[in-house]
Amino acid sequence: MSPEVVVIGGGPGGAVVAARLAQKGRRVTVFEREHFPRFHLGESLLPQSMGVLQAIGVLEEVDARFIHKHGASFHDSATGRTARFDFADAIQAEYKCAYQVPRDEFDELLLRRAEALGATVREGFSVTRVRFEGDRAVGVDVMGPDGSEERVDAAVVVDATGRDAMLAHASRGTTRIASLDTTALFSHYEGVWRDEGERAGDIQIVLFGWDSAHETEPAGWFWFIPFKDGRTSVGAVVQGAWMRAHKGESVAELYARAVLESPVATRFLEKARQLWPARASADFSFKVRERSGDGWLAVGDSGGFIDPLFSTGAHLAMYGGLHAADAIDLALLGNDTSRASFLAWEKRVGQGSEVFLMMVENFYQGMLPPLLFADKPHPYLRHVITSLLAGNVFDEHARWLKDARTRFKTRDATSPI
Repeated sequence: MSPEVVVIGGGPGGAVVAARLAQKGRRVTVFEREHFPRFHLGESLLPQSMGVLQAIGVLEEVDARFIHKHGASFHDSATGRTARFDFADAIQAEYKCAYQVPRDEFDELLLRRAEALGATVREGFSVTRVRFEGDRAVGVDVMGPDGSEERVDAAVVVDATGRDAMLAHASRGTTRIASLDTTALFSHYEGVWRDEGERAGDIQIVLFGWDSAHETEPAGWFWFIPFKDGRTSVGAVVQGAWMRAHKGESVAELYARAVLESPVATRFLEKARQLWPARASADFSFKVRERSGDGWLAVGDSGGFIDPLFSTGAHLAMYGGLHAADAIDLALLGNDTSRASFLAWEKRVGQGSEVFLMMVENFYQGMLPPLLFADKPHPYLRHVITSLLAGNVFDEHARWLKDARTRFKTRDATSPI
């Protein structure tokens, strides 16, 4: 019997869609070209994703397996100043912590949960084409591990292919976000400095190349993401101008240079041992023209990719995936899988993504850092920033979120909120 829904990709977005649909009794098949577990970036979760994990029944296992993340600390390499934001201080803080997760373990956990709930998971299978009748998606063509090909019909196709964005790239429906021209250089370490007590799981974000006196654009920033087993993920995200200034250097040389330019990062890594050579990934942030159409939806990075500054990738994928599944279920119940059935979902996810995008752009334009490190921060503004860091961007009726949109959309860091 053909599935009702085909999901292309078994990452967090695809796994959550499949798990939720299986919970609702839908026939769903996931095609994943790789075999899990596999390495992936995006290892820091946000508190507002915890409701998704609870909904599909994995929150208790996540809590037992991974280190708790109670907040985010920002460090200014130039002045040594630190600003910490505790998720418990967020507005409407339903969940007061999140988790730091090696993605090989976490993604496999989600995919196996989808399987346990009744989804069919086929690893090592590549979708070569989404088939359309007119403008409507009606299924996929699939190549198996042995090179065999098959045609799979479905009422709905979900593109969860991540930054490959299969449907958007095929229709030339992507637009580069020119203001976000960054590259990530990353590795894993043992013995990295981390905070103590319940703060040991905090993410540490280290700015470098930023002149706080003149509010210039930062050259880049580091993430320090601690894992429960003692490892730490350490990445440097650098602006395009910084990369061009050091053209010709190897990835290892660029990574070492970024560390040297940050006294804070140097101190954090002073007693650490690098576990494997640095790698690079160009974070070409992009938007897509549409996140849905007749018979299809795009979840997670397939619907647009935003620079990883605020750890939004997995959050948008899981939140969008859960609510995409609910929209698909209602569409199937009403026998109407046209784009009209998915527009409310698309608007909700799109509005949340835009808030994150505005925050990231404000950071790179040098306007957000002064708010993070303010000597006398406005209490309400601090709560707003904490709420955004926690991932609470989808309540379009919340006054505080409207305030945040106004401030960051106008790029005016001096106006009162």
